[in-house]
Amino acid sequence: MSKFIKVLIIINGTIIPVLIISFGIYLIAAYFKPDDFVPEVVKTDNIIVQDGDTLVAQGLRYTAPMEIYNSTNFYISVKTKTFKNPGKIESRDESRSLKLRYEGASSSEYDLNILFLDHKYRVTGRLLDKKAAIKVIDIPVGRNSAEIDTTVNNIAYQIAFNDDNKDGQIDDNDNFDLYISDLNGKELTRITNGIDVLSFAFINHHSELFITYRDRSDMADEYKVERFAVYTIDSKQYRKLTDIDKALNGIQKILN
Repeated sequence: MSKFIKVLIIINGTIIPVLIISFGIYLIAAYFKPDDFVPEVVKTDNIIVQDGDTLVAQGLRYTAPMEIYNSTNFYISVKTKTFKNPGKIESRDESRSLKLRYEGASSSEYDLNILFLDHKYRVTGRLLDKKAAIKVIDIPVGRNSAEIDTTVNNIAYQIAFNDDNKDGQIDDNDNFDLYISDLNGKELTRITNGIDVLSFAFINHHSELFITYRDRSDMADEYKVERFAVYTIDSKQYRKLTDIDKALNGIQKILN
C-alpha cells in the first residue's frame, strides 16, 4: 500500500467521525432550541400599572387594504401586538403611536377586528364592537376567469368573545363559534352554539355552509364523534345531518 493511500485512510478516519459527531450535536441543539415565535393572543385586560404609570400591554398590527371578491370594496385585517416595553396610555402623539404599533411586530395568530372600506378607501364600518379573537376569516374567491361569480355574497368567521377558561386571554383554549356577514361586514349572524367547528365550506353556489363539528364537552377529542350540519344562508336554517350519524353508528356496531 502506497504512502499516499495510507495518508488518505488516516485523514478519512479522522475527519468523517468528526463531521458525524458535529452534525449530531447540531441536530440535538436544534431540537432543544426554544421556539422564538410566540403566537399573539387577545388579552382580556390590556391595562398595566407599573411604577405609577398606566400602560398598555398591546397595540395594533394590521394589513394593507385587501380586495373583497364580487365587490369594489376592501377590508383591513387588524391584529394584536404585545409590546416588549408597554407604552404609556396618556400619550397622544399620533406619529409616535403609529411607530410604536409597528416596531418589532410579528404575525399574529388571531385577528382582533376587521375594517371595511369602500372603493375610495373610506372606512364604512368595522365587524365587531367589542373585544374578541377571530381564528378564521373565509372570504370566498371565484375561479380564475374574467367572469365574476355573483353568488359570492358572504364572509364566514370563527370568533370567540369570552375568556372561558379565565386565563386572562382569548385564544384557542376558549370557545369559538361560527358567524357569517355580508360582504360589507354587516348583518353579522351567529350560526353555531355549543359545538366545536372543525371545518366549514361554502357549497351550492355559496347558498349554504357545510359544517364539520364535534359536540362541545370535557371528553377527550379522540372519543368525540365528528358530525355534520348544513346552514342555509337565506333562510338562516341550521340542519344537523342525523342520517349520516345513524349510518355511522351502524358501522360502529359492525366494528364492535
